Formats: sequence, C-alpha cells, structure tokens
Amino acid sequence: MNNKRTGETRFLNISNVCKNYGIGRTYCYKLLSDGHIQAKKLGGRTLVSVESLNTYFSSLPDYRPGATI
Repeated sequence: MNNKRTGETRFLNISNVCKNYGIGRTYCYKLLSDGHIQAKKLGGRTLVSVESLNTYFSSLPDYRPGATI
C-alpha cells in the first residue's frame, strides 16, 4: 500500500515481502510470530510494515569474511 502524498510504500503483502527481501514464507511468518516485524490484517490479507522490516534487517550484524557465528 502506497502513501499517496509521498509515493512511498508503507505495507507489503507476504508474497512481496518474500520476493523483495529474499526470504521464504515460513521464515516471514516466524518473524511475525516472534515479534521481530509487525503486520496489520485487512480482510484476509496480511500487510507487513516496511518500517518494521527495515528496522529488523538493519539490526542484523554486518557480514565479516572469515568470522564465525
């Protein structure tokens, strides 16, 4: 869903989240159930907040070659 004034997308459906962020549906729903990202329900649709997605992915550690987990 786009904000008509700024043209920015504020919410994505699950399919677009998976496509845009390169994650699977199961992992997306896990992030939702664990509270890492937020969503709204609109009828039968689940709309995920782009702001919460960006916050979550920004909080992940940076890649460092040769680093162990």
